[in-house]
Amino acid sequence: MNSHKKTHIRLLALILFICLLSTTINGCSFFIAATKPFKLPASAKQEPWPVQTGLRVNILRENIPTVNRIVLVPDEATFLAAIQKWNLKGHWPILIEDKKYTPMFVQRFQPEEIVRLPSIKQQLPKSQKLQQLMLNSAAAAWNATDTQTLKAKWTELGWEPPGVVITSENDPARTAAVALAAARGEPLVFVEGNFGKPNDNLNDAQWKNLQAAVTKAVESTGYFYSQLGDPIDTVTIVRQLAVKYQSPQNKDEQWAVTDGLGRHPNAERWAAVGWIYGSEVRSIYQAMCAIFLDSQTAMLYDSYPKEGNWGKYEMEEAASGLKTIGINVELVQQPESSLERWRTLASIPWAFDLILMNSKGYPKSFQVGNGDASVDDIPKLQFPAAIHMIHSWSAAAPDDTNTVAGRWLQNGAYAYVGSVNEPLLSAFLPPKIMVDRLTRGAPFLIAARQLESPPWKVATIGDPLMSIAKPRPRIPPSQQPI
Repeated sequence: MNSHKKTHIRLLALILFICLLSTTINGCSFFIAATKPFKLPASAKQEPWPVQTGLRVNILRENIPTVNRIVLVPDEATFLAAIQKWNLKGHWPILIEDKKYTPMFVQRFQPEEIVRLPSIKQQLPKSQKLQQLMLNSAAAAWNATDTQTLKAKWTELGWEPPGVVITSENDPARTAAVALAAARGEPLVFVEGNFGKPNDNLNDAQWKNLQAAVTKAVESTGYFYSQLGDPIDTVTIVRQLAVKYQSPQNKDEQWAVTDGLGRHPNAERWAAVGWIYGSEVRSIYQAMCAIFLDSQTAMLYDSYPKEGNWGKYEMEEAASGLKTIGINVELVQQPESSLERWRTLASIPWAFDLILMNSKGYPKSFQVGNGDASVDDIPKLQFPAAIHMIHSWSAAAPDDTNTVAGRWLQNGAYAYVGSVNEPLLSAFLPPKIMVDRLTRGAPFLIAARQLESPPWKVATIGDPLMSIAKPRPRIPPSQQPI
């Protein structure tokens, strides 16, 4: 081979190498795209923002396998050590073992392997050192070591965070925030301060302080957030705060904190908000359910008559929609829906992944057809469930187990949509519209909300990125040892 041909071959090889590394040479973008497996395709930008958000979560499902194991730990310090074993080759559920929520999750997930880790017998640090440990633990899932290398890894992979996770270093739910930030590829930020207890009602000054603190925390991440369809479209608050705040228009009304947050001063929405609070055991359980459980069964209970505005909330079309994505549906509607039928159904634990219900009532009672059921008529749950309840007042005091939302959450609901006050029927989407959004890929809490209305009374409890999706494949534990 003569020297000119050798030189020509070397030159071609050099150009190809540069193309693989640079986006500045025309015609080489397809090489770069191949190295960014977490980048949302340009075609997805044509979808409504809720669907875009769901598609971004689905990118994670497709690129990071679920390992067919559950790891059980005895305490929070061991949980943070265990979650640092997550990486881009696989994630798996990690729970702080208890006698109530752990068996529900294990029975539903059905792992090939259960690993119980002994306590690392270390006391967690405090203040700045604890925050750094939490941030580094979330970064490890992305093969990074800290916040700085995490951002670099996201840029390298083409990943844009779909939301922000907010917690407090002093709150028992803080480790659930680490899990959600790690699994969802979201910045983890800290907001300290007293913003009430879960059943509380914030006054105007408290409400404005919370709004400012949340917006400032999101701004601190450096990602665009101010418009729907930009990177940050969700906020997950994982800490104690009040469920409602005083209406600026009527002193006798309360509005939902999760609907009032994520908005500009003119009330225009820039994010959908979800909320997890409570003990370390339950909050981690709720996070793991949202991340790892798929949906196979649904109960649709319609207590409304079929005429007038009530008829717009019928559930036959919703049932048909869920069936198109492979969900087995049990539909109960008029005239079969009755107090007797409800009590018969509720006499055994429910094994439904999704529960949609139409009702009327108050914080401690709900109509099921021809009569009112009490909180004690709420069924036990065999499996974790996501619940959407069209009903007045059900979430007015979600930390009170003698209220409707409180009892569902105590029984094992990991996501819940319900009202904090009398909202009027139009505050809720008709089930067929909600299910249409779900089947297109929009996350559950976003699909359930009237997205273009001003702040109102429907609270959204849970991870706002949780989707109702078909079961994902799992890899055996042998492929990803601990």
